[in-house]
Amino acid sequence: MTWFIPMFAVTAVIVADQVSKALVVSQKAPQAAVVRHRFLSIRTVLNRHGALGSLVGLPTLITLWAGSLAIAVLVLRYGQFGDGFGPLGVGLAIGGASGNVLDRLYRGSVVDFIAIGPWPVFNLADTAIVAGAGLLVLSMR
Repeated sequence: MTWFIPMFAVTAVIVADQVSKALVVSQKAPQAAVVRHRFLSIRTVLNRHGALGSLVGLPTLITLWAGSLAIAVLVLRYGQFGDGFGPLGVGLAIGGASGNVLDRLYRGSVVDFIAIGPWPVFNLADTAIVAGAGLLVLSMR
């Protein structure tokens, strides 16, 4: 049962992330605002760099992803999760990282499309990574 929750989370995040990106890419050209609200807009940006626009190449990204996966396996195997959110956090983080790696492999860049206020444009995978890391930290004792 320990592996069910993270594997379900990984699968759900990858599917939701890739479907959302495919829908956004099919609607408008990059940089065009599809939906615009006062604080939130859907704007397609092809991020050819790393997290928040930093210069991280594909080999570095895959190395970071593989290292994250190895850490996740170790945490699931040997970690202590006080409130039960740890496995879900690991699954969300790995699912998000996997979604962005898939983008790099198949599109050559990560599709970002959620624009909130002054912050950098991001996607569902990024949200899953942050939420997963937060749950993981909160669950460890």
